[in-house]
Amino acid sequence: MFTPEFVSQERGEYILVANHSLETSQSVDLSIKYNRARILFSRQHLPQNLKVCRLVYDIRGQSVAVSDLDRIVGSLSSMCQVEFKR
Repeated sequence: MFTPEFVSQERGEYILVANHSLETSQSVDLSIKYNRARILFSRQHLPQNLKVCRLVYDIRGQSVAVSDLDRIVGSLSSMCQVEFKR
C-alpha cells in the first residue's frame, strides 16, 4: 500500500513530502536515491489518473548548499516537480 501526503484528483497530482537532512553530500545522495525509489513505487500503486508527482522538501532550519539543491532538482525533475520549503 502507498499513501501520498496529499492528492488532487482534479489536477491529477499527488504530493510527497521529504523532511530529510541535506547538510552533507552523502545525505543528499541518500535522499535522491530514496525519493527516486519512492516515486517509482508510487507509480505502481496509485490510480492511473494521478500522473503528476510534486515532491516538497522541507529544509527549514538547514544550511543547504545551492549546488546540492540543484543536484536534487537535476536528479529528480524528470520524475516529479521538486519544490523546497524554506
